[in-house]
Parts: sequence; C-alpha cells; structure tokens
Amino acid sequence: MTKTVLLLVCLILIFSVGAEDKSTMYRRPMCEGMSKTEACPLNYAPVCGSDGITYVNECGLCVQSLRTRTDIMIMKDGSC
Repeated sequence: MTKTVLLLVCLILIFSVGAEDKSTMYRRPMCEGMSKTEACPLNYAPVCGSDGITYVNECGLCVQSLRTRTDIMIMKDGSC
C-alpha cells in the first residue's frame, strides 16, 4: 500500500513539472483609466501581446484590448 501511494505521488510530481501555467509568466498591462479611443504617445517601446501581435507600446496594447474586449497580456518586452 505504501509503495503504491509513493508511486502515485512520484507520477503526479513528474507530470505536474511539465504543466506550466503560462498566465503567471505574462504581465498585466496598466490600462486603468484608459478608453478605447485613447490617443497613445508615439514612443517606440514594443511589447509582445498574448495574442501574438507586436504592439508599438503598452498603450497600443491596452487600446486594442479595450476595443476587442479581450484580456491581452504582455508576454515580453520587445517584438514577438
């Protein structure tokens, strides 16, 4: 019985190591107080959105997220 429990625990640990929660690897953009008609600054600071699109800056990502009513996260700074 003890060996079976130990084997099950080991199998659970092995399979859970490969299952990453990608939502914890993404960063939530700062979109509070913005509207979908927001005029964004022209500074070039690209961010890669969780939708696979490179946005000129975080503001551009926020505007798109608000327009499409989707929760677009920042996967990384820079191009996708």
